[in-house]
Amino acid sequence: MGNAAFRLHCSILGPLEVRVDDYTAVIGAPKQRLLLAILLCHANAVIPSDQLIDALWGERPPRTARKNLQVYVSGLRKIFGDRLSFEGWGYRLFAGREELDLLRFVELARSGRAAVRAGDLAVAAELLGEAVRMWHDPPLAEFSHVPLVAGELARSTDLFLSVYEDWVELEIELSHHVEALASLDLLASRFPARERIAAARMTALYRCGRASEALSHFEGLRRHLAAEIGLDPSPVLRNLYQEILRGEGRRTADGAGHAGAGRPRPIQTLANQLPRDIADFVGREREVRRIVDEAAAVTLITGGPGIGKTALAVHVAHMLAPGFPDGALVVALRRHCGDTRGTVDLQRELLEGVGLNVAGIRDDDVLASVWRSWLANRKILLVLDDSPDESSVRMLLPGTTASKVLVTSRSRLSGLESVTRVGLEELSAAEGLEFMGRLIGHDRVFGDLPAVTAIFEQYGVSPLALRLLGGRLSGLRHVPLAHLAERLYRSENILDEFVAGETSLRDRFEECYNRPSWAHRPAFLALGALPGPPFGHDELVAALEGIVTSAERAIESLLEANILSVPQKAADEAEVVAHSMAYTMSPLAHRFATELRRHHGR
Repeated sequence: MGNAAFRLHCSILGPLEVRVDDYTAVIGAPKQRLLLAILLCHANAVIPSDQLIDALWGERPPRTARKNLQVYVSGLRKIFGDRLSFEGWGYRLFAGREELDLLRFVELARSGRAAVRAGDLAVAAELLGEAVRMWHDPPLAEFSHVPLVAGELARSTDLFLSVYEDWVELEIELSHHVEALASLDLLASRFPARERIAAARMTALYRCGRASEALSHFEGLRRHLAAEIGLDPSPVLRNLYQEILRGEGRRTADGAGHAGAGRPRPIQTLANQLPRDIADFVGREREVRRIVDEAAAVTLITGGPGIGKTALAVHVAHMLAPGFPDGALVVALRRHCGDTRGTVDLQRELLEGVGLNVAGIRDDDVLASVWRSWLANRKILLVLDDSPDESSVRMLLPGTTASKVLVTSRSRLSGLESVTRVGLEELSAAEGLEFMGRLIGHDRVFGDLPAVTAIFEQYGVSPLALRLLGGRLSGLRHVPLAHLAERLYRSENILDEFVAGETSLRDRFEECYNRPSWAHRPAFLALGALPGPPFGHDELVAALEGIVTSAERAIESLLEANILSVPQKAADEAEVVAHSMAYTMSPLAHRFATELRRHHGR
């Protein structure tokens, strides 16, 4: 056919079929049909010739395999023309959204979910319903034994099921539960472990006045899960079962459901899961006002260890939580040992926590899409705590601005786009005095003000350091503050003095700074050779030369990691020449760098 114009429609969401203009193309040779199925499953992507040969002939292809492949391609070109091309190492079959049902399905799903986010549920149900009706299970059954086809079919089936679940829940929400039951009956038996389908069927049955069948479905699911994987149904399904058992929710004579308290819902909200606010929270008025007043969807709070990032985020989250009725929670992006938690695992954990069965989704992009789809019509307040990098934040951000996200990180995450940045420094001296007063008593603090001031000047005014000192001193009321100041001054291992109960400043620093693979380690050790901060620019460059490739870049990296900071007075200057630039860092972090350097014999 060459480049002549013709209308093409290919179908793989069922039996393989190709229509050219108004005629069905005849593709009789089994291997040629398999080749076409592979190319359509991977439409618009190049499939290497070696992979095609392996798929067509297995581990022992004939010597003429490559020539035979070219013959099959030549035969397909009589149907597809220039749409089928050789790219140097493999073959590509071009198809548009209107020419391949799988691509049309994906486009309808995307448009339907966008309509959900826009609040147009009727349009969303129509678009998602059109996508659902394109599916004819099982797709490409004759090739399900071929790995190159089976892998794509598994991903497509996962996508179909998530789209179907979105659609059927919308249908029930729109009181079309009678119509939804026909497909629910079929898919609930075909995929018995899909809990969203089970919840939708139970809800539809109940609203049609068939409560006993809804309860029976739950019992069947419970037995199936116990036998197959040794688990109980999710809390959402158990709650739905109890609601139906108690007869909650209202129905009209024809079984149509009405909105009202107690109506069974297949998906739950997160509720308020914030940890308790800190009663002795002090200061940060400007930062709190900025986060609360600005309408930013994402706010990033950064600073070094112990500077109070999480405390500020939780404090503000409690203030904002009433405006987010669908829930508020803190998601820890690192484990207690400091290891990063996998973003995909977090998404899976969160979705399963609200009753979505995502065990069968193996594609990370699809899982991320399900997470964003679930968030789309909800007002959720998320605190993403201790983010290790920009990608971990991006993967968890909602696609709409109805929700709000507070992110805390030791790094400035400068590449993270469209966020409001709030950088935390140490408390002011006045805030430090107020904080210590709340911890050990104002009379005690102001009764020995020179000693407290000396501690601040020597070791900084970070919230964690003050809390650890205050925690110790609250149980040592007989110890004068001047005595403690003198003890700290004489201590050779000063970090060991900042400990209270199970919390230790040394442990926190070791978790942050003592990993052998830490990218900033050489530069951090070099800081330990310098006298205490502040540091001049030339002084830093001289200390870093020969240790890192570029001293200037290393300084920028230390600033990005919030190891170094620019004193506020210098940051506010309109013009600062290089020789007058100054940097500072936590005095206790500098002590730790000095210890590390001494330990490594440098």
